[in-house]
Amino acid sequence: MESRRIAKSAVGSIVTLGAILLLGLAGSSLHMQAQNDGDDDEASRIEKGFKIAPVPLNMAGKDRSLVGLGSYLVNAVGDCNGCHSSGAPPIGFYPFVTGKNPYFKQPAKVDPTVYLNGGGSFGTIGVVGTPTGPNGYAGPAIISRNLTPDKNGRPEGHTLAEFKDIIRHGIDFDHVHPTCTAAQLADIQNGGTPACIPTGPIPTSPGQPDYQNDPDGNLLQIMPWPTFSHMTDRDIEAIYEYLSAIPCIDNTVSTPPAGAPNELRNDCGK
Repeated sequence: MESRRIAKSAVGSIVTLGAILLLGLAGSSLHMQAQNDGDDDEASRIEKGFKIAPVPLNMAGKDRSLVGLGSYLVNAVGDCNGCHSSGAPPIGFYPFVTGKNPYFKQPAKVDPTVYLNGGGSFGTIGVVGTPTGPNGYAGPAIISRNLTPDKNGRPEGHTLAEFKDIIRHGIDFDHVHPTCTAAQLADIQNGGTPACIPTGPIPTSPGQPDYQNDPDGNLLQIMPWPTFSHMTDRDIEAIYEYLSAIPCIDNTVSTPPAGAPNELRNDCGK
C-alpha cells in the first residue's frame, strides 16, 4: 500500500510539473507572438511609407527602416505637406497635381515639384502671442519653412540634434520673427510693420488683468511642436532620416515673403 501511495504521488508530481512546463511554454509563446506582432506592425508601416512616398528617395547611406517609418509619419500621420508647401492654399489643403485632386473624386497625386518646399502662408492670424500689438499691429505673416535637405543633406539645414530641439521645444533657430525690440515697438506706434512679434501685456479692459500671454519670438508660432514633442526619439529620428532622403528644392533665387527673408531659402549646391 505504501509503495502504491508513493507511486501515485510521483505520478501526480510529474503531471503537475508537466502542466507548469506547458503553461510556461504557452506564456513564452504568447510573449514572443506579441513581440512579433509589434515587429510586424512596424514593418507594415515601413513598407506603407515607401509605397506612399510621393517623390523619389535617395537611399545612399540611409537607414531603410527609418526612412520608411519616417515617410509613414510624414505622409500618413502628420500631414506635413499640408502646411509646408507653396502649392497649398492658405491654412493647409493638399497641393495636388491638377486633375489629381481626390476632393474632386480624382485619383490622388501630390505635386512633387512643391513637396515640402515651404511657403504656405498663415497670415498674421498665425501669431499666437498677443491678439494685437501696439497700434493694432498683429505681427508679421507666418510662413511655413522649406523642409527639403540642403546641399549638405540636412533637412531645413539643421542637424539631427537641432531638429530634435525644434520638435521637442519649438526652438526657432532661424529667428525669422523675433520679439519686437523697444525701437521696433516705437516704429509700430508710428505706423510701421517690422518683422517681429509685438509684445504684451495688453489689459482686457482698464483696471482688469492683462492676457498674460507675452509672446516669445525664440519659439516657433503655429508649428504644433507642443503635440509633436511627445513623439519617441525613434519617431523623430525616422522623420529626420526621411526628410534627408527626399529631393532638395532649391529656391535661393525666389522672392521671399514680405518680412521673412530666410524662410524659403535652400541651397542645393551643384
